[in-house]
Amino acid sequence: MFSEDTILLFYEISDVFVAGLSNGSVYALMAVGMTLVYGVTKAFNFAYGDFFNMGGYFAWILIIGLGIEFGGYLLTFLIVLPLLFGVGYGLEKFLIAPLRKRADWENRVMMLTLGLALFLGNLYMVVFGSKLKSLPPIWEGILEVGQFVFSYQDLMIFFLSLGGILLFGWMLNNTRTGLAVRAVAQNPAGAKIVGIPISRIFAATFAISTVMVGFGGILLSQKYFINPNSGGTIMVKAWVVTAFGGMGSIRGGLYAAFIIGMLEAFVGWTFGMSYGIIALFILLLVTLVFRPQGLMGKGD
Repeated sequence: MFSEDTILLFYEISDVFVAGLSNGSVYALMAVGMTLVYGVTKAFNFAYGDFFNMGGYFAWILIIGLGIEFGGYLLTFLIVLPLLFGVGYGLEKFLIAPLRKRADWENRVMMLTLGLALFLGNLYMVVFGSKLKSLPPIWEGILEVGQFVFSYQDLMIFFLSLGGILLFGWMLNNTRTGLAVRAVAQNPAGAKIVGIPISRIFAATFAISTVMVGFGGILLSQKYFINPNSGGTIMVKAWVVTAFGGMGSIRGGLYAAFIIGMLEAFVGWTFGMSYGIIALFILLLVTLVFRPQGLMGKGD
């Protein structure tokens, strides 16, 4: 019924689809973290991409640098994710929290995180050098389903990202901290009146978002290289996802992440990977012109 070339093209498209789904799931994980911070604090974190690198570099130290074999990625997650939480919590408490006492603290926070991004980029350069680094696959091999062939690596990245998103959703709706985060995002003044510790929630929010983007860094560093400057590219992608989905809208961020993951995968497959970032900028431009509030954002 179909020619051999048509069948091969169909299999190739299915492989690109899975790759886009894998990337999109990580972008969704990162978009949720960025949207969480913006929704609660109304301030933009310009160091977000460098926390992605931090997760990848921490994992690289354990897996490649120290050659940890026992426990593999499970042990890496158990060590790196709490470490990222501590870094995020400490940075918010000691650097960002003092700025909230100022009238224009949102602008000051953005300037601080911009400086933090520059500092972390240079720190990575000093410690790790400019050489590209990557992580080994979390699971090597392929899964054959009939004539379809899927990479275990892509499947694991997708399911781990999805698991992280679902865990975050459960936490947001079923724990005291999650309910407090939602209350602060919706009405900070009202939350303070009813006794919710605003400063603690701000710090926890920043820490959780750091964990989510750092987790994404561990996952994607298996597929792509990281270097001290790659945080900028991740920052652009996270910003495009957040703006396209709607600033402050977690659901919009999820939709946008998978759309952008697919767009990037198919544009890269068709024209070359270097055109993927160009497609993202075009999408961002079109969004800002025709629907500046994003997919799920509220208009004026």
